[in-house]
This record gives sequence, structure tokens and C-alpha cells, in this order.
Amino acid sequence: MTVLRPEDIISILGVKEKDIDCSGLKMTVGEVYRFTSRGRILINSKELPEYKEVKPAPINNRYYLELGVYLVRYREYVKIPEDCIGLVLPRSSLLRMGATLHTAIWDPGYEGRGIGLLVVYNIHGIELERGAQIGQMILVKMTGSTRFLYRGIYYKEGRISNQSHY
Repeated sequence: MTVLRPEDIISILGVKEKDIDCSGLKMTVGEVYRFTSRGRILINSKELPEYKEVKPAPINNRYYLELGVYLVRYREYVKIPEDCIGLVLPRSSLLRMGATLHTAIWDPGYEGRGIGLLVVYNIHGIELERGAQIGQMILVKMTGSTRFLYRGIYYKEGRISNQSHY
């Protein structure tokens, strides 16, 4: 397995050095949501649950998150190259606070502002400022480009007009 260096990510995604951590692309908090209903995955279909946006405090743009499970949409709009997969790992400071991120593989060809599952285990909760780094994306190089590019229902999800494109 070959994991691309930050220098490679800068070149491939066209990001700035300030957007890079020691091992990958900084992934920051865009929006936070609570689950308000049940989801369903069946053999031939799926039904996503309903979500309710958690608003940050207006005075300081911070989320005060209690023990529980949240959906986080990252601020970064990412385009995964045709010869890579993306993996988002939690920032170690998030782990030290008693929370973590769970994510799926970001497929070759995926484009959008993806999501992560934020789980707060700390019984006292955590505080996150909107835009704060909570994870980092690493790119894993495949043996070559693939014709099996992602074009599913989440393709180009989460577009906003003044976002950064990577």
C-alpha cells in the first residue's frame, strides 16, 4: 500500500500548504447534524434517516456536543483522483477528548463535501469550533487508474458557492 505524501497531495489536489497536516489534507467541521429517525439498508434499496442541523452558538461559532452520535459534513470539497482512494482518520486531539470519527472509503472519482460519523464518548461532552480540524484525509494510491469511478447518489454532494475545491 502506498500512501501519498503531503507534497503529492498538494500537487495532485492543488491545495495550499496551510491545508495540509503532517500526513494528509486537513478535514474541518462544516456542519453538524443529529439523527432524528431510523435508516434502512435492504438488499435492493436504502432509506436514509432524517437529520436535524445542530447550530453553533451564535456568539462564538462553537458546537457544544453532548454524549452521542452526530453526522458531520466537512467544509472541504474534495475530488478523489481516478487512481486513489481517500481515507479520513480522526485527529489525535479528538481522541484525547473522548470522541472519534468513523468514515467509509472515499472512492476513486468521488467529488463532494463528504461526511463523517462523529461519536462523542466523553460523558462531559466536547466543544468544537466551526472550521476546526477534526481529521485528516490520506490518499492511498491504487495500482493504476480505474474505469470504476464513483457516480452514485452522493456524487457532488454538499456543494456551496464559496467553498474551497480540492
